[in-house]
Amino acid sequence: MNFKLILFFISLSASFVLSFFLYRQWTLATWFDALFLTGLLLIMIYSMMVLIEGQFFTAFVKSTRNFFAKTNKKDQLIRESEKRFLESVSFRKEFPNRSAFLQVGLLFSIGSLLVSSAIYFLS
Repeated sequence: MNFKLILFFISLSASFVLSFFLYRQWTLATWFDALFLTGLLLIMIYSMMVLIEGQFFTAFVKSTRNFFAKTNKKDQLIRESEKRFLESVSFRKEFPNRSAFLQVGLLFSIGSLLVSSAIYFLS
């Protein structure tokens, strides 16, 4: 079994459990709502992975550290006397199965949205 299939079945079972926790009774409409929320959660996880791989947080930490180093005169004098410079922060993380989260999340979100809309307009 590949990762995408495992993620699909885990997310599908999590949507069943989520529908019981959120609505206290299981109906087809509540299950599609929980399926939509599960898909949105997977898309948010994918977005966080993209931010981490794009080194957004590394740039934020580096600029914050640079800002506080320049505003703190005492630390700046110590650094200049020791001939020490700000060390660069480098953190590189790559997620191998990042696209699986997006694909399964879009499948759940768009699929449940279409089916929920069809149920609403046909009833």
